[in-house]
Amino acid sequence: MNCLEARKYINDFIQGNWEEEQCESFLEHMESCKDCREELRITHMIYEGLQSLEGEQEELQLEKSYQNLIEEANFFIFQNHFFRGLRIVVHSLLFWAVFFSAWYSLYGFIG
Repeated sequence: MNCLEARKYINDFIQGNWEEEQCESFLEHMESCKDCREELRITHMIYEGLQSLEGEQEELQLEKSYQNLIEEANFFIFQNHFFRGLRIVVHSLLFWAVFFSAWYSLYGFIG
């Protein structure tokens, strides 16, 4: 992801509109680009400030809120990777279960 794409995604990211690949690419870009990271922090600060003015938050804790946002996004990515891997394992086990069931029903137990 380049700076232009990252800056277009900042509002969606802050609002939690995450898609796995885009979110992962965005976070990688944020790690390496100081300017975009600063833009994310400023936009997040504005968003949180507006939320506190609307009365949706009792106390404004910008740094904690920012860290929570990043942690939640990283957990979202971890979850997606984990469940994708789990799905592959389950599909593989099902394949082998069906394969050996068919083998046994056709040829019986050879041992």
